[in-house]
Amino acid sequence: MLKRMLAVLFMGALAAGAQAAELDWVERVYGDGRHNAFTDLVQWNGHYYLCFRHAETHSSLDGEIRLMRSKDMREWEPCGVIKTPGDDRDPHFTYAGDRLYVFFGTWDIVHKPGDQTPHRGCVRSYCAYTTDGASWSDVHGAYDPGFWLWRVSFHDGMFYSAAYTARRPTPDMRETRLLISEDGVNWNLISTVTRERMAGEADMRFEPDGSIWLISRTGDKDGGAMFTRSSPTRDFWTAANLGVLVHAPAIAEWNGRFFVAGRAREDGKYVTRMWEIVNPHGEPENVELREVITLPSEGDTSYPGLLPDPASLDGDTPALFISWYSQHEREEVGGGKHAACIYTGRVSLEK
Repeated sequence: MLKRMLAVLFMGALAAGAQAAELDWVERVYGDGRHNAFTDLVQWNGHYYLCFRHAETHSSLDGEIRLMRSKDMREWEPCGVIKTPGDDRDPHFTYAGDRLYVFFGTWDIVHKPGDQTPHRGCVRSYCAYTTDGASWSDVHGAYDPGFWLWRVSFHDGMFYSAAYTARRPTPDMRETRLLISEDGVNWNLISTVTRERMAGEADMRFEPDGSIWLISRTGDKDGGAMFTRSSPTRDFWTAANLGVLVHAPAIAEWNGRFFVAGRAREDGKYVTRMWEIVNPHGEPENVELREVITLPSEGDTSYPGLLPDPASLDGDTPALFISWYSQHEREEVGGGKHAACIYTGRVSLEK
């Protein structure tokens, strides 16, 4: 692991209303010349945990889930590998009491006739868990094939997910379903969130009145992320276009303020970016994203994990830990055009 440290001031010059923020430090956690991507981050039982996919390329069928842990977000050690016969990718953490879960999607392998090479068919979601942070359970299938339990939340003793259709070829109509589970394996439908705008990758938060709000990636021509809010009974949803492209949104709360990180587009290229969510408790059409910072990133990048720095919660300056992947240093790790590295960093905002 190559340790790096940067102190870079990012002023909001890329968009009106952007905030002043500082990238206090950044570490290149993993880079071996292969495609390392699709991260998540969690704090559990005295450690920080990081997960990501390790494979030959973005779309190769050899993906496996790698897990690492750290006491300080700077020095990391391996703590597990999860692998099935398919292409395992996009892992996300959820903790429930004494268990830390990792949920991920696996594309199955479809064998073609004649001399054609294998291809992918549809996603099945899976999970595994640990009680000690080092040994992991057997892998268990979760919900129906063809639906991706993207980011699973644990709230009031139950698991929730905004699962979306994940098959190839991608259908014209994609459906997002709100699901609930007692054990993370057996799931039931609460309601259909949306069939609009090819909405997919989503993160959610819960309100005191029982309602839920989501930020979802969309796949239509506009591409702006969707903000969707449920009724307190969670059977009726209203939505609005945020007008900002956000892929793989990851939401974190800092003392009542909400932030989201994900993939953005700048001058026709992708970068990894963080925004503050303005008025998240209001009506969907009144919610806005205010740009905070663009991280060192280029090429195939983003899919972050995001959580508050616990040491900052007693102060008045927001600070968050973030993980992401990027290709901006692929030549430094001896990789070719597919190489991507895993990073962690700390972002702080001005008061």
